[in-house]
Amino acid sequence: MSEATITITKLRQDKPNPHYRPMIFVIAPFTEVVKSDAESIRTARSNCRFVYQHGGIPVCPQLYLPQFINLHHSREFQVAAFINIVLLTKCAEAWSFGKPTHDMCYFISFAKRKNKNIRYFNNEMEAN
Repeated sequence: MSEATITITKLRQDKPNPHYRPMIFVIAPFTEVVKSDAESIRTARSNCRFVYQHGGIPVCPQLYLPQFINLHHSREFQVAAFINIVLLTKCAEAWSFGKPTHDMCYFISFAKRKNKNIRYFNNEMEAN
């Protein structure tokens, strides 16, 4: 059984609803996704799919927010940063994939300050 499956199973314990899925904050490189880097977007989607397939609800603002917020406008970018923080605090854990970028390190440090458990996965989706 993989680390991801074991983790989700533990997060589901003692939940009255047998269909419960914990929300997992997917830490992806925000700047690269905002720049519309196709590979970064594919990777973030793949990471979300991984979380979903293991029983979690992926929360990835990097994919969601650019749909309606202009992240190239500084005021809207600040609102997006606040939304990221709110979403992160609502999640059971934060999962980081691949080598952390500067953006990802920000989310990792914030998750630590909020006492969120952080799991690290390499590019092959194996736990580090």
